[in-house]
Amino acid sequence: MTVSMKPRLRYRGNTVVRAQYEGASTKRRMAGKGTTISGPNAPIERHLPTLVARSHNAVRNNAYAAKAKESYIANLVGTGIKPQWGDQRIQALWDRWVGECDADGVDNFYGLQSLAAGSQFEAGEALARIRYRRASDGLAVPMQLQVIEPEHLDPTFSRAFGSRLIKMGIEFDGIGQRRAYHLWRYHPQERLTSAVNERVPVPADSVVHMYRRGRPGQLRGVPELTSVIVRLYEIDEMQDATLARQKLAQLFGVFVKRKTAHDPEDDGPTFGDLVSMPGDAEPLDEFTPGGIHYLEDDEEVQFSNPPDIQGQYTEWLRSELLAVAAGAGITYEQLTGDLKGVNYSSIRAGVIEFRRRAEALQAMLLVHQWCRRIAAKWLDVAVTSGALTIPGYWQGERERALAVEWIAPKWAWVDPLKESTADLLEVRAGFKPRSEAAGERGWSIEQLDAEIAKGHASADENGLFLDSDPRHMAKNGTLHQALAALAATDEED
Repeated sequence: MTVSMKPRLRYRGNTVVRAQYEGASTKRRMAGKGTTISGPNAPIERHLPTLVARSHNAVRNNAYAAKAKESYIANLVGTGIKPQWGDQRIQALWDRWVGECDADGVDNFYGLQSLAAGSQFEAGEALARIRYRRASDGLAVPMQLQVIEPEHLDPTFSRAFGSRLIKMGIEFDGIGQRRAYHLWRYHPQERLTSAVNERVPVPADSVVHMYRRGRPGQLRGVPELTSVIVRLYEIDEMQDATLARQKLAQLFGVFVKRKTAHDPEDDGPTFGDLVSMPGDAEPLDEFTPGGIHYLEDDEEVQFSNPPDIQGQYTEWLRSELLAVAAGAGITYEQLTGDLKGVNYSSIRAGVIEFRRRAEALQAMLLVHQWCRRIAAKWLDVAVTSGALTIPGYWQGERERALAVEWIAPKWAWVDPLKESTADLLEVRAGFKPRSEAAGERGWSIEQLDAEIAKGHASADENGLFLDSDPRHMAKNGTLHQALAALAATDEED
């Protein structure tokens, strides 16, 4: 048997058109599927408000959507992505400002990171306004951050005048640079009158806009649940239907059907005559568990017999949740907490893949778009306000001072012994520098060495030999020979 590899033929008038790509075919299998061509912004401009509203609703009411958001925040931010400034004076000033940076007076800087990451997951983007304060306000640096919801930036607000263009609420100058953000003064869904709520153009250098671009030229972000939001609603509907079926199955009861004719040979009344005379039966509009329902003359009760899908429901739900986890960018185990059938190798393979994505988002979103911009503005305000003095700051020292290393929280190990042993072997073999191993655990190498030196100095002062001190202890946990001999000499003296 031979299989023809010739391309399928299509006819356009009298011209034969060969369909070289099956995906571009217009036959029955692909007719009407994905043929709408659009730019990166037109679909977002039309549908972003609806997508955001449905994403908010899913996170509020669907347990899986809420868990996906929490897992996303916990893994990307955790306890906070913290800067390691090269200058201790800058570090000390930053640490003071961290606790007072929130314009709402609720969170610290790392809490705002979590708030921004949650907004980016749920609404597709995060916005923050940089608020400048007076020196008399008593802040370490006269600047605060106000995190606002992306709905303040209207995606339908587009204008063109002269060389200026407002697209989806963002104003651009003649060379395409962002000039201003036209923000609602209050949340547009707070039902305030138009006289109170108005759009305010805010300079672009006073706004931090974090979102994930999926296409070149994309101006706004979309919720992370966009590709699976239909599945989430269908899961809710399926679970409601299954629950209703199970409730109905528990409604066991008794149905009494009265006789329609009286037997003349019977001297007494029938059972039906005794318990319910004609006209006494109430309309049957609902069933109750264990109830006795009396029927009218000639009435019968019939039940629908839907197919039993209980055996298929669990597998169907698992396949749907696998798709939801993939669309949300987390693992199935993180979404559901279901660890059935998981072993060390499988969970480690899944975690490694997820961590690569999380680290990429940490670097490209939280650090580059959020933390880096805020730190640069903070340092400028600190110097111009006099809170910090850096000679030659505007002559080149600014770039040196902004060489900040952002350290994310360390990842929890799947198997601490195996992970640490592997790192030890790689470092000792020269396949991995100590700085990389320290960074994977949430430390900069300078901070780690400083803390180790502090611990060793404290031990030396108290005459202790720590197992972690390679100057004194061998790998097997014994004192070096020279130290042992010196200790023995001291004892003899």
